[in-house]
Amino acid sequence: MEPIADGRVQRRERSKTAVVDAILDLLAEGNARPTAQQVSERSGVSMRTIFRLFDDMTSLHQAAIERQAERVMALLVPLVDIGPVADRIDALVTSRARVFEAITPVRRAAVRLAATSPNIAEGLGLAAVAFRRQVAATLQPELEGTGPAVLETVDLVTSWEAWERLRTTQGLTVAEATQVVTGMLFALVAAGK
Repeated sequence: MEPIADGRVQRRERSKTAVVDAILDLLAEGNARPTAQQVSERSGVSMRTIFRLFDDMTSLHQAAIERQAERVMALLVPLVDIGPVADRIDALVTSRARVFEAITPVRRAAVRLAATSPNIAEGLGLAAVAFRRQVAATLQPELEGTGPAVLETVDLVTSWEAWERLRTTQGLTVAEATQVVTGMLFALVAAGK
């Protein structure tokens, strides 16, 4: 009887993976609110099975956001915290551009769902803390002795929300947005001295 149970567990996991991958693919393609029917069609998993695997669309979105976090971990490389400030700023902004471009479709869904999902809201909060720590460590010599306002401003300038505005609202290319963020960081570092 055990091989049958193992087979069911494996099938369940394959179906779950297919459903989560389908919603991530749909989000990445620009479908901001994929329906269960669209996920079913993309994944090849029936809607009935989808709702046996997940309680509702919010729990499916949460699983997708968790999977996206796993995918993005490979993009999060440690940044240098010593050396010329120009090199550190360049590494920081280049890293943020790469990560933000990769996470944006799913991040938009997460932001939308955070108001009704404490788990998603907590995940966004943890990401914000991680990004803030990264920028504080990378620019620590320049931030030392400047007071909290400079760190708050640097954190804002290097945030996903700022990147989203530059790319979407202002319509900048990745290169243009990178140039703007880099310029703002240099201005902040110079003003903090």
